[in-house]
Amino acid sequence: MKKSDRTLAKPAIYVTTHTGEFKAWTVQLVTNTASAMQGSKIHGLDPLLPLSSPLSIPFPMSNYLGIDVSKDKLDVASLSPQNSWQVSQFSNSPEGIRALIAYLPAQAHCVIEATGSYSVLVSYMLTQAQVTISVINPRQSHHFAQMQLSITKTDSRDAIILAEYGRVMQPPVYQLSKESLLALRQKRALLRQYQKQRVMLTNLQESFSPLPYQDATTQLSLASMVSQFETAIAQIKGEINQLCKEDFEEQLRRLTSIKGISNTIATALIETTNGFQDFHSAKALAKYIGLAPVTYQSGRTSQSRGINRTGDPHLRGMLYMATWSAIRFNKPCQEFYQRLKAAGKPGKVALIAVANKLIRQAFAVVKYGEDFNPNYQPILRSLT
Repeated sequence: MKKSDRTLAKPAIYVTTHTGEFKAWTVQLVTNTASAMQGSKIHGLDPLLPLSSPLSIPFPMSNYLGIDVSKDKLDVASLSPQNSWQVSQFSNSPEGIRALIAYLPAQAHCVIEATGSYSVLVSYMLTQAQVTISVINPRQSHHFAQMQLSITKTDSRDAIILAEYGRVMQPPVYQLSKESLLALRQKRALLRQYQKQRVMLTNLQESFSPLPYQDATTQLSLASMVSQFETAIAQIKGEINQLCKEDFEEQLRRLTSIKGISNTIATALIETTNGFQDFHSAKALAKYIGLAPVTYQSGRTSQSRGINRTGDPHLRGMLYMATWSAIRFNKPCQEFYQRLKAAGKPGKVALIAVANKLIRQAFAVVKYGEDFNPNYQPILRSLT
């Protein structure tokens, strides 16, 4: 008997019937691709059946629904009793979301893209109603649609793609942020906007200074606005520090014990990581922020393509600026930087590597519950 003709045991798999019921079938899984392509359907199942077909193999433990979020409406894709996709629309408002909650079937698991402020309300209300949801990166659903060779881009089709993504990939359950984290996120967004406005007004004020004639009213108005923004910025910074001290005192203290990480960077890390609850490793956090190295290898070609540059560019910039202090006063970072420079690495490459190391230090002190120790010797241990 040839190796290519061998077959596996006959396992039981679940297949949906046209009545929507689950039935166990015993099928023969053929390992030889050529044999599977030649023969007719195995027990009525086409091995090349697309995922959107009524006979595709689902995951019976949850009823996955896809919710495509826009400013004014929600497109919700669900599987009908006839085992075909149906899309319903609801208003993206508290009343519309309440109607959606009443519409959801038992054991519903909703899959939503993270679309900024528009998806926060529906995520919040569904979680408060004890509905299981998953919030995924839009790039994940985009690449999933490409994998299916989808050529249609509509809101209803996007909702179906999200539901199919849930059935196939089974994304992790989303944990709602605490109210203090939601408040911190809003305050930091407002702070960044105020800082941008202050810079714009200051630059405008500076551009008027060389003019031979300066309007007194204009100068007075600009000076008043700059002063108001400076006052508002100082107030918001105080509120952010107070909020972190009240709800994240231990994390803030441990993070600021690292030489190079200021209160501003520590609060930004707490807000970005949802209190360090959303990441299981420092590598995952570095990838999310956009400081993970990208390697491309194919055949004889192997090259580094810098960093991935995803995530919050503002936080990434702050961490890069923090490296200048870290290479002077943070002993492990200083030694790491000197080793890279001695190996011939360019200065910016070495600084990016130091920024990555700062993320690993921050993750370690929070996850292991220890203050930063510059003379720490790494040991192998579990996060649990």
